[in-house]
Amino acid sequence: MSSPLMPPLALLVIVAGALMTAPARAVPSFSDQTGQACSACHVGSFGPQLNAHGRAFKLTGYADGQADRQFPLVSGMAELSLTHTAQGQDGGAAPGFGANDDVAVDQVSVFVAGRIYDHLGVFSQTTWDGVGHHISWDNTDVRYGREATLAGLESILGLSVNNSPTVSDPYNTTPAWGFPYAAAKLAPHPAASTLIEGGLAQRVVGMTAYGLFSDLVYVEFGGYRSLGGGPLNTLGVGIADGQVVNGTAPYGRVALQYEDLQHSAALGAFGLSAHVFPNNDRSASTDRYTDVGLDASYQWHPNRNHTLGANATAILETRSLPASVALGLADTPSGHLNSYRLNTYYYFQQTYGLTAGVFRSTGSGDATLYGSDPLAGSVNGKPNSSGYILQADWTPFGKTESWMAPWANLRLALQYTGYTQFNGATSNYDGAGRNASDNNTLWLLTWLAF
Repeated sequence: MSSPLMPPLALLVIVAGALMTAPARAVPSFSDQTGQACSACHVGSFGPQLNAHGRAFKLTGYADGQADRQFPLVSGMAELSLTHTAQGQDGGAAPGFGANDDVAVDQVSVFVAGRIYDHLGVFSQTTWDGVGHHISWDNTDVRYGREATLAGLESILGLSVNNSPTVSDPYNTTPAWGFPYAAAKLAPHPAASTLIEGGLAQRVVGMTAYGLFSDLVYVEFGGYRSLGGGPLNTLGVGIADGQVVNGTAPYGRVALQYEDLQHSAALGAFGLSAHVFPNNDRSASTDRYTDVGLDASYQWHPNRNHTLGANATAILETRSLPASVALGLADTPSGHLNSYRLNTYYYFQQTYGLTAGVFRSTGSGDATLYGSDPLAGSVNGKPNSSGYILQADWTPFGKTESWMAPWANLRLALQYTGYTQFNGATSNYDGAGRNASDNNTLWLLTWLAF
């Protein structure tokens, strides 16, 4: 093992700042750096779903691999899709698109990802949104991590500078990297979500310190602060259409994990507490959100042909909304919102995959916060939604012997999302006659990485 951690903190912050002026997915530059196929780190040879080796690579700063490589490489990604909903969306699924059966380039991303220096690496994504037609920074994580011996325990210690709570997490149970790893942008989605489920993504910058001790206990703590309007506008993120943190929002994460040659499992908790200005309106006080998550995961990989696993997450949010009430954005000064997700998956030969998941959200009703509106609203003012997701995918590349490895990567996926409840009701949920099942979505995805 190497010597105790001595992070070059100044260099870490400088690199993070440089990236800020300019979901970790399977990035070909990582594969080129390590000399290993994407399947060495990723379940199914593609996407953000990590195995034990992939988690270790992330925790040690994205820096393993060729010692003479001093700068990160550039990779690209594109998502092309066809979206069909059970009933069309009057007025079009989005500006410039039809009511149904829409073909789109969902997004095109450029990654700067790889080793910068000893124990220091970066994962940085910039994305063109093909539905919203704009460019913005996306998930970014600059980290320093290394093996060390602490109080006689073999450990990995590190620091992460990132732009979204849970982006730094090594498990596929937290919101930034949880299933579904890609979803239809041109389909209706439930209106309610907890703050930690993307409410602060790309709107904040934070630093967290983490440690994995005896390959058993994972701990991470840090805090996040909002960026100002000028930097956010430069980065392609509007400040007036989301939550703005007042001060620092603390974040914490703990997990127990077990790994051997055929099994890996983890059981943990994570949380965030934030005082926010709703829609950046500072004329009232602040709202407060406290999110506590519980998660569990399991993988069984008896040989190279089979991988079977499951992920479960529950997020419990309590909120106090004096600012929103004063501004007329909510009726009740306090409430709660809970989110639950469970999925199981199977991959054969790291090529053919099946995933089945269920989801549910329940919470306090509020006629203003969850108002009536055609398609996107709730006639009864409740946030409750539930349903299931079924996905089959084929990933022909990403193995050592693959054509043009590691720079040619492809996943074809067929995903079906069914709703049993949407925005508080099963039928006529929006007050305009639309049923939850009208939003059932069949989505065909072509996902490229190069």
